[in-house]
Amino acid sequence: MKASLENLKAARLALLALMIAAVLGVWLVHYALQAKQAAQHRLGQLQVTLSEAQRKLSQSGSEKDLVQQYLDAYHTLQRRGFIGPDQRLAWRDALADAGRRLAIRDLKFSIGPQQTYTGVVPVDVGKMVLHEAPVNLTGQLFDENDLDRLIDILASQPGGILGVRDCTLQRSNTHLPSLVEPLLQTQCSFVWYTLSPTVPSGSTP
Repeated sequence: MKASLENLKAARLALLALMIAAVLGVWLVHYALQAKQAAQHRLGQLQVTLSEAQRKLSQSGSEKDLVQQYLDAYHTLQRRGFIGPDQRLAWRDALADAGRRLAIRDLKFSIGPQQTYTGVVPVDVGKMVLHEAPVNLTGQLFDENDLDRLIDILASQPGGILGVRDCTLQRSNTHLPSLVEPLLQTQCSFVWYTLSPTVPSGSTP
């Protein structure tokens, strides 16, 4: 019975981690698409999903398949790097790789120290701790669409979940398109999120 209760606690922890990851994903979509209404609608759907899943877990107790479903998804987030320690080396590699793939000229970036997130998350994080590490990036792009591609590349990398605080594009004095000289100077402020869980004693989510 004790093992079953511990597994249920672990499943609830896993569910909460999944919802935090989903909410952060909504924020990224909101920025990338500038679709505030759509993002808010999606967030509302996620909150309904969370309430329903929590209700099922509270009623299930011994519904093994439901518990395992959330634990499997939790392990996926662990493998991605969202749950666990700072992934600084992976972040540096991801930034450098994005620069090579998009041929970003004069790419410079810095990753600040990881710190506890003090903002508001529209779900209860319980005893888990959400961390953030600020990332500043500058470089020269050939095309406005390269900024969207940059965000897509970084968001798809393992090592945590990417957030976008702000990005600006400034066009150079050259008005004619060029295949050899970048036309846009970009400056971006990103943040990489990771989650530190409090695992129930005797459980291994």
